[in-house]
Order: sequence, then C-alpha cells, then structure tokens
Amino acid sequence: MDGARSGRGMTGEARNRLLVRIAHELDGTLNLDQVLGRLLDTLREAVGYDAAGIFLLNREEVFPGYGVSWRKIAATVRRGFDGPLPDVDRLLALGQGLVGHVLKTGECAVASDVSRDPRYVQARPATRSELVVPVHAGGRLVGAMNLESDHPGAYTNADAETLRLFSDAAAIAVEKAVLYRLFVQKERLEEQLRLALEAGGRTGAATWPGIPGWDAAGYTRPRYEIGGDYYDHIPLADGRLGLVVADVSGKGSLAAMTLTTFRAILRTQVEGEPEPVRTASAANTLLRERMAPTEYVTAVYGVLDPARGLLGYTNCGHPSPLLVRADGRYSSLTTGGPPLGLLAGARYLAGEVTVEPGDLLVLFTDGVAEAEGAGGEEFGVDRIAEVVRASRHLPSGRILEEVVRATAEFRGSADYADDFTVLALKRMPLG
Repeated sequence: MDGARSGRGMTGEARNRLLVRIAHELDGTLNLDQVLGRLLDTLREAVGYDAAGIFLLNREEVFPGYGVSWRKIAATVRRGFDGPLPDVDRLLALGQGLVGHVLKTGECAVASDVSRDPRYVQARPATRSELVVPVHAGGRLVGAMNLESDHPGAYTNADAETLRLFSDAAAIAVEKAVLYRLFVQKERLEEQLRLALEAGGRTGAATWPGIPGWDAAGYTRPRYEIGGDYYDHIPLADGRLGLVVADVSGKGSLAAMTLTTFRAILRTQVEGEPEPVRTASAANTLLRERMAPTEYVTAVYGVLDPARGLLGYTNCGHPSPLLVRADGRYSSLTTGGPPLGLLAGARYLAGEVTVEPGDLLVLFTDGVAEAEGAGGEEFGVDRIAEVVRASRHLPSGRILEEVVRATAEFRGSADYADDFTVLALKRMPLG
C-alpha cells in the first residue's frame, strides 16, 4: 500500500527474504536505469512510499557532459512525482534539501513533519514526511535513496535501518551497473577517438578531390597524436561546396572529442540549412548544450559557388583567412562573430567575396600565425601573406610547402608548439 510502513520492525527472516528479493529482481540486467527502476519498485514492498527517488553522484567518466563545476547529481530515477523536480543539482551544490544534506554529510535524515524541518525543500506539495539514506559502494558515497509519504510521521528510525539494509544490498548492483556503463562508455570513447583521428589526426599534405576550375590542397600537423584542428569540404546538392577550417579549445584527446562533436553538428546542420550565418547560430546553440562553459570552437565556415567564384562566409572568432588577388594585393575575411559555444544567443554576420580567376584563398589556424621564433616573436599574418604572395603562381600544394618551409625556418625547428593547419584554394586563370 502506498505510504505504508511495511519495513518497520522487520524480523531477521524478513530481512533475509528482502535480500533474496533484491538479488532476484536485479539479476539479469546491467542497465543502470533498469537497475535503479527495479530497486524503487522492490523498495515499495519493503518500506512503503507515495513518492521516491534514487540520486547518483556524478562521475564524469560515467556521465559525460556533467562536468560543469556545480553539477553533482548525474542520474535520477523517480516514482510518484508530477512534472520535473526543482534544480536538484544546484540545491545539492549548496547542501540544501534533505537529499542534499545526506549527500553532503553521509548521514541518514528522517523528517516526521517536513513543514517543521529547516532542511526540507519542497519538490512535491503533498509530501508530509520524508526519509533519506546514503548509498555507499566500496567505502565511497555514490548516492542517496529518498522516500516521501503523504502522511506525517510515516517514517521512523526503524524504517531508516531497513532502508540502510536495502541500500547496502542495492549498492552492489548499482556499482556493477556503473562499471558496466563505464565499459560501454569506454567503447564509445574509443570509437569517437577513431573518428577524431580521421578528422584531427591527419598529418601532412592532402590534395582535395577535384573542384572544376580550382586547385585546392590542405596541410595539417597535430601537436600531439590527436589534434584539435579540423578542415573539411562538404558537397552541397546545388553544386556549391561547404568549406570549414576550425580549431577547438584544449589539446590532445579531449580536444579531439570536442572536434568530433563539432564535426557531427556541422555536417548535420549543413545538410538541412547550409547558409553560413544560420549554420553558425545553430552550431553555437548546440555546442553550448554539449560542452563545458570553458570550451569553445573557433571556425570559418563558408559556402563556395565554384562556377561564379562567389564565397559567402562567417568568421567565428577564428584567425582571418586571406584573399590574395592575382596581382598580389590581399585582404582579410573578418566578418562574423564570437567563437562557437562561448556565448548564448551570439549573433553572426555574413561576409561575401568574389574570388576571380588567378586569385587565391588561404585559410589557417592560429598554430600557423602564432609559430614563435627563437626570440618569442610570432610568425604573424603579414609573413603568411608575404609567403603566399611570393608563391601565388605555384600550384596550391607547392604554396603550402612554402608556408611550412618558411615557418620552420622562422622557428628554427620543424616542430610546432600547437596544431598547425593551412589550406589553399586557387581559382585557375581562364584559358
């Protein structure tokens, strides 16, 4: 019966039956959500309730995306609540609420009358009494079990002892399910890293598939085995071409994971709406939902009409690409907005240029412009422009070789302190 106290004063035999029942209900599943759900359903027969919940503390490797500094609760399973709970993460971060108190102190909490308990925070108007116990696994606090009743005085210390017994038995199953999720997450991580290696682990020069009337090439060299730079070309249905060069914050595998997320978001968005400003705005929103507040992506995304040489673009906080004219004059593509994933509701502006026959587009990441010489001076955009101007009559692949050679000579080393990526797209002269 809901709200009953069937666990009060349990005999030793009844406790043994409860333990057998828990083991039976949890046998055959390692799915964490199923484990938590079955625990709550079994618990109703041991210690009655009108509402209940199990709250697990965050472990970033098990619950990716919960790495925000204040976020403590990563998984909840509930029964008897109408609508969403208040922001339990923030309450817990402040040690508020009975659940927050238990997870903060590791001690049981019994409230015979929640209206008189200063620790109580209302999540369900009908609740009159509440019982919360910690869940420990391997000597470590991993969560809390919470029971609520519509009747005052529904729970006693005897019920708390029964719930403690239940939580101790359940902790083994919970820990197994958490470890299994860790295993599954590791498998997914390895697959994502494999994809990241394809996008951010390429090393050396690569000639792009033929673009009629154009000569295009790219060169990338990650600082570590897996890099955070990314460039791509995305064929569009109308014969146009999506172009992107990007640099994610951080280094190594974490940067590669963010890169993989960005790549998936970009390609999905471009399939539905390729226009640069809309694409950037959508990517900014989606990245903010999936990354920690300190993470971001700088990028230039453009749509090129190869036949007309028309490039529409937006620059999202990225080093400005160079448009080098056939006569040697050059300009920077600066129009756009802030890095992606950094500011909610960020606005992006659209830029447009026409690449004439003989002109050259050069896109690069900050690892190129910020390559430092022996005295700490940066190579800089002006030097990039001078190298490209001097070699603009060469094929794109050779132009990139000149940029790599010049930066290596400037540094006095072929090693770079950051991921290094540079692209060249040259519109072939007529005839």
